Amino acid sequence: MISSQEAIKLIESSAAKSEIISVPLEHSSGKVLREKILADRDYPPFNRATMDGFALRSQGFSKERIYSYERELHAGESFSLKEGEEAIRIMTGAPVPSGFDLVIKVEDSVDQGISEGKKQVRFETDKTSSFANIAIQGEDLKTGEEILLEGTEINTAIFSLLASLGRSQVQISKLPKVRIISTGNEIVGIEEIPKPWQIRDSNSYSIRSLLQKYGIVPESIVRVGDDISLLENAVQQGLDSDILILSGGVSMGNLDLVPKVLQSKGVQEIFHKVRIKPGKPVWFGMKGKQAVFGLPGNPFSVQVCFRIFVESYIRKFLCLPTESPLLLPFLGERKKKNQLTEFFPVRLERKQTTVLTENKTNGSGDIRAGIFSDGLAVQFSDKEKIQDGELLEFYPWN
Repeated sequence: MISSQEAIKLIESSAAKSEIISVPLEHSSGKVLREKILADRDYPPFNRATMDGFALRSQGFSKERIYSYERELHAGESFSLKEGEEAIRIMTGAPVPSGFDLVIKVEDSVDQGISEGKKQVRFETDKTSSFANIAIQGEDLKTGEEILLEGTEINTAIFSLLASLGRSQVQISKLPKVRIISTGNEIVGIEEIPKPWQIRDSNSYSIRSLLQKYGIVPESIVRVGDDISLLENAVQQGLDSDILILSGGVSMGNLDLVPKVLQSKGVQEIFHKVRIKPGKPVWFGMKGKQAVFGLPGNPFSVQVCFRIFVESYIRKFLCLPTESPLLLPFLGERKKKNQLTEFFPVRLERKQTTVLTENKTNGSGDIRAGIFSDGLAVQFSDKEKIQDGELLEFYPWN
């Protein structure tokens, strides 16, 4: 049996890469960039005033001198200096005219009235170095400079930057086509009243919800009993997807048919069983560029295996970087008596710092297991006891 780290490496090394598609910028938010982005011009593209105030020359500046000015310059405007012009009123964002290299903010100015038809002003400040209160052309970015790399997730800041760069079309990773199969004679639809020995199908809903983190909507969701011919038909149809996810039927019972059916359909097993709790029976395989996950049937096992294993595949497929879990201190103590790596639900609590506290459960079949948790903490196989204040790896749900 392999470790969770070994399983993740096998998943990532097996992953196919998504197709690259071009979409309008407005449809790219939350997607994964699949091209390098270069600056189309200098940023700022001109010497820009960063304050409302007065533009003038730093050379020869004196607090004793009274300056004359006639004109105002606003953002979105531009003009050249006239001969003999010694100062102008300037607004934040306006281009500083060539010949001036100092902006003094309006709060440091003292109005001196009007003389010979010109406004008069003097200044009370010692901040008069060259380019004070001016953003210099190209100080943020130079034309052709690399800004973003392939594999960058387009969040709000990136989305705004792409708009600033004039990128009306963006190349992104096409989302995977995903199909879901829930298996088991005991599973009924959520609209049905289950018999005492039956349970409602929550797993397909968990998987559908977890896929939403990446903007993925499953192509189909089907429910199949423990019948080999029905399961074979469902798997055959499901294999036209990029990722096929099954829940249930991967343990050691007589009716745990999923591994046998998958192999009969040409899916090559990469691993079956991982040294973890919950989710030990998890199955992963590939058929060409199609990935197949067989998740255990218990609801919390499904959530854990999706978060740790299926998400690892999705990230690699979309060309996102490998996820690094957060490290946060644990509040309390926790013991285990097995040699498995345990993933357990935790809440974030703010004390003097942010800490993890455990959500107690009755095992992976407990329908409340993940309720009110913020994610999963990890107790590794060789760690019999977690001490108060110890740093743990933390995987947030979102």
